[in-house]
Amino acid sequence: MRYLIINADGYGFTPGISRAIEECVEFGTVRSLSANVNFQHADSLSQLIRKHPDISIGCHLNPVVGAPILSPEKVPTLLDEHGQFFYRKFRQRFLSGKIRLAELRAELMAQVEKTRDLAGKAFSHLDFHMGLHKLPFLYGVFLEVAEKSGVGRIRGYRYLVGMEHRFPHIRHFIFLSERPIRIPRYFIQLWQWRKALRRHLATTDHWVGITYLGERPNTITIENYTKMLQNLPHSMSSWLILVM
Repeated sequence: MRYLIINADGYGFTPGISRAIEECVEFGTVRSLSANVNFQHADSLSQLIRKHPDISIGCHLNPVVGAPILSPEKVPTLLDEHGQFFYRKFRQRFLSGKIRLAELRAELMAQVEKTRDLAGKAFSHLDFHMGLHKLPFLYGVFLEVAEKSGVGRIRGYRYLVGMEHRFPHIRHFIFLSERPIRIPRYFIQLWQWRKALRRHLATTDHWVGITYLGERPNTITIENYTKMLQNLPHSMSSWLILVM
């Protein structure tokens, strides 16, 4: 049995992004979304759920862009002189040990609790802004937060690309071979996927995508998406397709 989950990231990030996701929900294509609750535009989430009580809501954990949920004095190492997250500098600061893990955990849990307050029973999963939870040591923090949240579901990143191709598995292998970093990264993400399962966290079997999605002309087409759906292996129990 196969399940298709179309998930829209970034609800609350800007009014325009929120409106676009709401339109997709109204149309019936998107039944799951992930909210950046550290932005005030996410506060309309409760209204959306009242209109569509069957929708699934995730917390898009975000210590990267915008301002924190917690007061600045509680998370000083996460913030610049303007009281904002470090954005593009987050990766470097985390890897160099300049961010205190206790502060990071506290902010992430605060975002989880705000999502729970807004979404109620619709709260269904956790994921992470820009996929940065895959960084060394940060993935462990992410799994801790996921366990403490009690939600039990996270986004998986064991990915397949090239699914729009006539020979998708060959195209996926070529994609991995094009850059030396991709093969070890793929196996690291496989290890992370298995680590989540060992902690009894439910996750999708694969993240699937079109090769170089959006990077080259004519990749975002109905034909490519149709081929991708047709090529999904029947042995997989669940799949995740992202709407960015």
